[in-house]
Amino acid sequence: MRSRDFRTAPGPSELSLDKIVGRRHCLDCVPSESPTSSGTNPPLPAQGVAEKVLSTPRPRIDPRTFFKRLLSWVALWIVAILFVYSGWETGSLLLIALFGLAGQWEFYLAQEEKGHKVFKQSGLFCGALVFLTTWYFLIFNPDRARFVHFGEELVLVFSVLGAFIRLVVRQEKHRAPITTAALTLLGLVYVPFLFNFVALLAFMPGHPEQNRFLLIYLLAVTKFSDVGAYAVGSLIGRHKMIPRISPGKTWEGFAGGILTSLVVSVLLTQALGERMQALSFTSSIVLGLLLPLISVVGDLAESVIKRDASIKDSGRTIPGIGGALDLIDSILFTAPVLYVYLQFSTAAGPP
Repeated sequence: MRSRDFRTAPGPSELSLDKIVGRRHCLDCVPSESPTSSGTNPPLPAQGVAEKVLSTPRPRIDPRTFFKRLLSWVALWIVAILFVYSGWETGSLLLIALFGLAGQWEFYLAQEEKGHKVFKQSGLFCGALVFLTTWYFLIFNPDRARFVHFGEELVLVFSVLGAFIRLVVRQEKHRAPITTAALTLLGLVYVPFLFNFVALLAFMPGHPEQNRFLLIYLLAVTKFSDVGAYAVGSLIGRHKMIPRISPGKTWEGFAGGILTSLVVSVLLTQALGERMQALSFTSSIVLGLLLPLISVVGDLAESVIKRDASIKDSGRTIPGIGGALDLIDSILFTAPVLYVYLQFSTAAGPP
């Protein structure tokens, strides 16, 4: 009996993930050739992509999706700025940890949608330890701030040892236990460990006011890259970027995102002046080009995860955007890059 190829089955009658895994799930599922973001071009057929890409009609911005995203962005910006300027450092870190752990939870749900088993509780516990380490060394006991990275490394070592000890002493009933441990650790490193660099930027010792502006700078340059890419790609996008991963992304949107971030980076740096001495004019240009490039990598990385699990969004908690992981996917990559740049840049000075 010939097996059915689900990838080439007719659209409306495609077999859903519910029927494949035999259970309902909470995330939106999409077929393997569906776009992973709204407001973008529809996917082209597998055959003839090269011939048809140049003749793709110009898409239009979906007003409902655009305004949902805009309202969500504005609301989240207001919350973030209020926490940053409230002076409540523990509360700000709790907000960062909330988004990080929510994104980690959604990553684990995506793996379960794929049919894999993960150690969710253990992974989330270790993720919380990452943020707790930052709180202890940078907020509760800042005199020992130099040990913050040692604490994070200790959590990672503890997580690897714990995952393998569990496999050794406890017989798992499911198949592929190594895959379970690997995906659990990947979720820990991919989301809370990388997102913790936002906290490291916000609470670096020595310049608390400058740290606030650096955090706003990071969010502005990263998110305006998304806005520019979405607007330009929706208006004039025709040439597909990487259709096998994210059919909706275009080279025109990619260029629009970089240009938008560059303008925002230079304007912010010049407007803030001495309040953000860590960034010179040259640094604003370098980061204005570098951060949007890294932002695209972060966005595409999450697209790979969602496409692998056949889901459209990581969740439904944020209107017009999706889940927490959809919101922070690009920041997961840009925050570490900005932090490392500041540590090694002569303009940043001593940490």
